[in-house]
Amino acid sequence: MALSLSPAAKQQLKDFLICFSLGNLCFLRRWYDLEHLKERSMEYYRSGPADPTLLYATILGGLILTAAFWLAWQWVVRNPTPGKLRIAHTGFLLMLIFPLESVRRYWNTEGERYDLGTNIALLAIEATLFVGMILAARGNARMVNAAKRAALLLTLLLPALLIDFTWARLSAPPPSAFVPRPPLAMIQPKTPRRVLWLLFDEFDQRLAFDVRRPVVALPELDRLRAESLVADHATQTASWTMMALPSLIDGRIYSRVELVNLNTLRLFPEDGTKPVSWRDEPNVFGRAHELGVNTALVGWHHPYCRVIGDMVTQCTEVPNGHPTAALLREISVADEGIGKAILFLFELQFSNVVDMLRLRDESNTASRDQYVQRRQQKQYFEIRKQAFDAAVDPKFGLVFEHFPIPHLYGIYSRERGDFALNDKLSYADNLALVDRTLGELRRDMEQKGVWDSTTVLVSSDHGLRPDVWKGRQGWTEELQELTASGQSPQVPFIVKFAGNHQPVNYDRPFSAVVTADFALAILSGKISNPAEGASWLDGRTELTAKSVR
Repeated sequence: MALSLSPAAKQQLKDFLICFSLGNLCFLRRWYDLEHLKERSMEYYRSGPADPTLLYATILGGLILTAAFWLAWQWVVRNPTPGKLRIAHTGFLLMLIFPLESVRRYWNTEGERYDLGTNIALLAIEATLFVGMILAARGNARMVNAAKRAALLLTLLLPALLIDFTWARLSAPPPSAFVPRPPLAMIQPKTPRRVLWLLFDEFDQRLAFDVRRPVVALPELDRLRAESLVADHATQTASWTMMALPSLIDGRIYSRVELVNLNTLRLFPEDGTKPVSWRDEPNVFGRAHELGVNTALVGWHHPYCRVIGDMVTQCTEVPNGHPTAALLREISVADEGIGKAILFLFELQFSNVVDMLRLRDESNTASRDQYVQRRQQKQYFEIRKQAFDAAVDPKFGLVFEHFPIPHLYGIYSRERGDFALNDKLSYADNLALVDRTLGELRRDMEQKGVWDSTTVLVSSDHGLRPDVWKGRQGWTEELQELTASGQSPQVPFIVKFAGNHQPVNYDRPFSAVVTADFALAILSGKISNPAEGASWLDGRTELTAKSVR
């Protein structure tokens, strides 16, 4: 028997579905986040399967708004007056403008490129709804009725999305796929030579050493430079960690990268040859192993152990250092739990409204910056412990350590000498932390008797990027002035040779892509002192700034 509803019941159902549609549309920006997060490429940043907390919180948030809109509408229809209806109709159209404008700004701030056509189309719809608001305020509900019909059609959006996300979850890789690859077995070293390669992320040669601004005391770095081969004109291989680290580790410049899935990073060589998978390429660790050397890797940002963990003797990783904004939301709500996640989503909604009132396509990123700052500090301590342990272990002949400093955000106070966080900490504070970290590592190695017998190589992946950090937490007027001409391509290249304290300054330009080969030349005995190091670099100066990306 067919289900029969009275006209009043049909109207109630229709009103509820409109409220349901509107409640979910208000979280449209979060649904875009979730669509982005189900892409297989996002698995590269994850340490395990996608956490569903953000999805659950978004659904529950939509249901909470549905209930609020439903109760508000029941209050209107139980004792309707012309004034109540005008307010309700005007508010309904305003609430439809919110998701459209929110998504438009989302595309403009977090999309790959600015789409003029889409912006014009969305602004035209918003303008039409705004005209409808004016008419509704005057008692003309024609636009309201059309908007209600559109909202009813969009009721199907949530079920369609749930089917889509359910299928994506069922086809996602299992937890076992995220397990790191088993490392190589420890071997009896064939050489006593030892290299510690310290890579400090976003360590800018020009700011730290050439202009010495911001003014920061760097006694440990100055001490190291006074007994090392110092090259002040090494150029970065890329402006982004995602591309620079494979270039440095492989000793080959890549012009582009693509995230494919949880353990595949597709690399496009600069010479135009066909793209390759990172794990399939020869690298410094495999070549060091061929020399009879045990290798250790302590890394940040990349999932090193899942991709190339079977090419090293010991591997420790802290991946997804600074992933996408959507993935940061997934991670943060997973840390907080469902209750706080729902509250967080409503805070984001309020923040979006504040952004719209600014009449600019800029986002209020303060809360996100603070979360990343706390997270980065935690990651620094995780890496520091593992890095110090590996550095003092004489079983390892090549130790590669990728630290998340002086990369913003600031996680250390140079004035107080502590790790109390605030929004005033800047790049200068993290430079001081690099110096402190180096000094503490040196003292630890000296106490264990391995400092003098180890060649220590200090480098970076890229310099400070003003285009990334301008206007964000920790950005200062001084940094704005210092980087007015753009990013400097120079990165530090400091080599303290084992058993040698002779300083040599090298002033010819070369690409930092040679760093892996330089380390291997030390391990093989081809380079043993600063003079030999300088001579070796002379043969590689054709790799200059033309390789910078």
